[in-house]
Amino acid sequence: MVNLHGHISLRLTRRGISESKVRLPEPPPDPNKLLSEEQVEEKAQQLVDWWRGKSNVFCITGAGLSTESGIPDYRGHEGSYHRGHKPVIHQQYMESEYQRQRYWGRSMIGWSKFSDAKPNKGHVALANLERIGCLGVSMEDQPSFYRPEDEDEFYFSSGQPRKLAIMTQNVDYLHEQAGSKAVLHLHGRGHIVKCMNCGRRQDRTEFTNELKTMNEQWLEDAIRGYEESDLRADGDAVVKDVDYANVHIPNCAHCNKGFWKTDVVFFGDAVPKHRVNICQEAVENADGILVVGSSLAVHSAFRHVRIANEKGIPIAILNVGETRAEVEGLDNILKIEAPAGTTLELCYKEFMEKEFHEH
Repeated sequence: MVNLHGHISLRLTRRGISESKVRLPEPPPDPNKLLSEEQVEEKAQQLVDWWRGKSNVFCITGAGLSTESGIPDYRGHEGSYHRGHKPVIHQQYMESEYQRQRYWGRSMIGWSKFSDAKPNKGHVALANLERIGCLGVSMEDQPSFYRPEDEDEFYFSSGQPRKLAIMTQNVDYLHEQAGSKAVLHLHGRGHIVKCMNCGRRQDRTEFTNELKTMNEQWLEDAIRGYEESDLRADGDAVVKDVDYANVHIPNCAHCNKGFWKTDVVFFGDAVPKHRVNICQEAVENADGILVVGSSLAVHSAFRHVRIANEKGIPIAILNVGETRAEVEGLDNILKIEAPAGTTLELCYKEFMEKEFHEH
């Protein structure tokens, strides 16, 4: 593959293993200032041409898709990593009360902006492409697609084929809000918190409101120095000149023992096996893999692209900036550097126009 902007070294990570110590890469260019309107149309046509003739396209999305909704990503042109962001590590969160205080203190500032975000035209276009049959893989349901504690659901299911259109690395809920139906959240969903002792779940906004009530003075002091540019990925925010040790966090009211954690996979934790199984089966049944807004630096997503490449399944990547596919030398991949939302919207319009003329 040819990168139009030269070689940019990429920090590779394995979500579920560790964070690399490699030097941070140079930020890629702003997708919305990269091309003219005519050039974007040309890029969209390239993607449409790749898409034609395929009936089982499986889509993998990353944080770059949600930046147009105001949610910062990690490695984009204004990504959190380029501003000193260090994501929470699973073991640190589980073992350190102070790390939990730090996490929830910052979350009280950053969560509302994250939770208030709305789907952008990229999310809407993918939902529409799924609706008209351009996205989605059908596969036979299997016991391995369920958590061990939920395996009985398989035996009482209808026996109908399972469908998967999108596997997202994002912990926002914007795909569903845009109308997508068959979505799997590889790293979990950020709007849910879970007790680490009894497993009880709670809406994160409700939990955040409880936190704010318990920490009114701390929050007032923290907000005083906050600026919009301090927002980070996944509902995090930089908070200056505060003592996190003064943050009060409620324990689970159900068991009175456990502490709460967002129901997402932190760095250092493992993606649940049943989700990996579903994605692997989707790849097996796909005749095309479309990657949108992801550098694929995280192993948990890249592994599925690598397997598809080994099987000779056509792959298209819509992302501005170097990806792990390029770093590791995967061949026969269509790489398109263009703004995700506009490009996907144009693809949907092209397919709809073709359908109109055919009928």
